[in-house]
Amino acid sequence: MLGGVMQASPEQLECETFLNRITPFMAECDTKERVAVELGDQKIALKRKTKRNGRFQEWLTIDSDLIQTLQSRHGKSNPIPFQLNVCHCDAQSSSQIHLLPSNGVSVISDIDDTIKESSVTNRRELLNNTFLREFESVQGMAETYRRWAEAGTCFHYVSSSPWQLFTSLDELKSVHQFPVGTMHLRNFRLRDQLLKKVIIRRQGKRVAIQRLIKNLPLRRYILIGDSGEKDLEIYRKICRKNPHCVAAVFIRELKDRPMDGERWQKLKDNLPHGVCELFNNGIDLSEKAAPVFAALATRVDSD
Repeated sequence: MLGGVMQASPEQLECETFLNRITPFMAECDTKERVAVELGDQKIALKRKTKRNGRFQEWLTIDSDLIQTLQSRHGKSNPIPFQLNVCHCDAQSSSQIHLLPSNGVSVISDIDDTIKESSVTNRRELLNNTFLREFESVQGMAETYRRWAEAGTCFHYVSSSPWQLFTSLDELKSVHQFPVGTMHLRNFRLRDQLLKKVIIRRQGKRVAIQRLIKNLPLRRYILIGDSGEKDLEIYRKICRKNPHCVAAVFIRELKDRPMDGERWQKLKDNLPHGVCELFNNGIDLSEKAAPVFAALATRVDSD
């Protein structure tokens, strides 16, 4: 079915890239499994079981004494390692906890056509870029983000891409050396709907961004997206609800969907105290964002 939508050859559907990308969509889901977190010498069982799609989400409150113990063991400025275990078997996964200060600057960045070349406005090209080709980063974006991270900026990657693409997107970040950051993707389950709708439909991004701001209300946020689909409208609503948290909005203008003046003006009207700018690539973004970061740095110093 997917091969027909992409007009792919049988050879392309047997290549390693396609098989690696499509396999997570076809994987069997483990439902109602219990998961435990191992932090140092402590094992904390989560209350919620995995859902029908095999995923789980739960807030975990960690005692400050345990955090201080782990920081003394691993270094105060280093991430804290932890493990997730499926309780009834030996399956486990390792990751890291990065502690964010209550104050500071956070970049909330879209992925498709913002840091990754995707062609979201062309359905066939989008699917080919997603399932058949190696992921390519947008020129200069990784270098720009790295410089900001070295200056203390934190990153949150928010996308409508499904969680099944997490490994491939994480590999893109690693290969091109994008900064470490939280990843917020879309829940998706392959029922009987066409796979061509997986990437096209943009839902849930606003909720994820609003949750970030609610949890860290003292930080200043820079929103970065593109003109391809709904980033502008999503960011406009975020700005309207959080006018004093958002310091700037930067939108990458795509050649096949140039910015409409009315859409752009509506965003500016909802960000009276911030900066709105269009950019083409990472170099252009770096130049246009420099005054914003300089102003934010001055504000932090004065605080």
